[in-house]
Formats: sequence, structure tokens, C-alpha cells
Amino acid sequence: MALASSERAQIRQQFAAIEGPLKLEYYHQSPRRVMVPGRPDKPSCVLAKELYEEIADLSDQISLTVFEHEESEEQVSRRDIVDVPCVLIRGELNRPLRFYGAPNGHLLVAMIRAMVLAATRQSKPSVKMKRILGKLRRPTRLRLLGSADDPMAGQAALAACAATLLSPKLQADVFAIEEFAEIGARSGVTALPALFIDDQLFAEGLVEPFELVEFIGVWQSNPEKAQLNPPPTQPGSATPWRPPQPPPQRREPAAIDPIAAAAGRAREAAVTPEGMRRTSGGLIVPNR
Repeated sequence: MALASSERAQIRQQFAAIEGPLKLEYYHQSPRRVMVPGRPDKPSCVLAKELYEEIADLSDQISLTVFEHEESEEQVSRRDIVDVPCVLIRGELNRPLRFYGAPNGHLLVAMIRAMVLAATRQSKPSVKMKRILGKLRRPTRLRLLGSADDPMAGQAALAACAATLLSPKLQADVFAIEEFAEIGARSGVTALPALFIDDQLFAEGLVEPFELVEFIGVWQSNPEKAQLNPPPTQPGSATPWRPPQPPPQRREPAAIDPIAAAAGRAREAAVTPEGMRRTSGGLIVPNR
């Protein structure tokens, strides 16, 4: 079982708040019998599939559809799935939330809470929030990199999901850094949680939903201003991160050239140390 009995009981209790249908689309890669160059195995898919099957069994409101990633090209393209394992969460508002990796720790907690948010009737946003949401003019994608061990990553992931559920112009992707470290390394991430907006790194730390939506409005209307004034993060919410270092490569000893080795021995034999002499038989002995 992917979930302990105590975890299932807690999740079932949270799912009691669900007020409408919740659809989960899980994108999977089965273990390969033959290695394919450039397409590595995804061992975490096995755990992720088991996890989502158990989660779907905890509420009658949840439906789960499993797609084999490499056999569902049209579906993958339509849903904009970039890697596996991935679950796409859709509630009544049909505002997609994507979680990449086999969720664990604080990211699992955030995902469960995001599911409940997506399937419950949201309270009306404040007048100020409505005004900010009204300024959004084009689709914007949020991407959050976080660690399962970091409570701030869970809060940041939930903040990105909560903002997405406020507007059809937003999408949220949450990546577990334990499985997608190459994204952080490629993008120059130095601390987690890391927030990307339209594939650009803007914040390392927790950004609250209101500040996040407000910044997206600025980003869409005045990118130059947004570049100079990134969204504020909660003090002390960032944890330093470095990409995992590859193991040191073992150096093989240089091949020995037998001709060069023989020449070296010949040169050594031709040298007579100071204070020594070579006998007619080739022996080196002290001078007397």
C-alpha cells in the first residue's frame, strides 16, 4: 500500500468537504523491458499509480483515468503534459492543476488540499482581488519547484494552486525537486521553493496568493517593471539548494607504450650516478 492506514483515514476525512465531482487524469510510464536511448525508465511511476488509485478509492466523488504516456500522444499534447509521472486535477471549474512526481511529504499534503479546493465552492474573492483578476489579459503558467521535506514548499504549491482556481487564465504545475532536479539546475535555482512565471524564475521562497496574482497582473501589463520588482516572499521561507553533484569519475591508468617504456629503461641504464662506476658486466658500483 502506498498510504498508511492513518494517512488514508486523514485523507478520507478531508475529502468529506468535497462538494462536486473531481477528475484525476494520471499519466504513466510502464517499466520497459528494453532500454530506449534518450528515454530513461521512470521507476517512481509505479508508486505514483498505486498512490492515485488508493486516493481515488477514498471518495465517491473522485474518478481516475490512467493514460499510458507514450501511447496517448494526442491526449498528452491537449493537456500539455511535459513529463511523467503526472496527475492532472480538474474540478467543476475545469481549471487544471498538475503535480509531477510521486507526491510525498509536504507536497502530498498540498496536493490533497488542492484537490479539496478544486472540488468545493469557493468563497467570493474580495473586491480588491476581483479588480486584480480583471486585469489579467492572457493565459499565464505558474511552475513551482519544491521539496517534499520542506513545509514552505507545500504552502507555496498550495498558494499557486489557489491562485489558479481564481482565474481561467492561470495554470499551475508543481514539480518535486527530488525527481526533477535537472529543471532547477538548468534554470539556475539556488533556493526552494522556486516560482516560475511563464518559464521565468521570479521568486525563491513563499509568495502568498494575493501578492502572486497582483504580480502576474504587473507582469502581463508591464514586463520591464515586473523584472525590476519581483513578487515579495515571506521572510525566512527560502531554503538553499544546490543541484546534486555527479559521482567523481574514475580515471583509468594510461596505457603503457612498450616501445617508450623500453626506451626509458635504456635511458635509465645509460645514466651512471655521481660517485659510482659501471663495470664491464654492466653493474654500477661505488668508486674506489
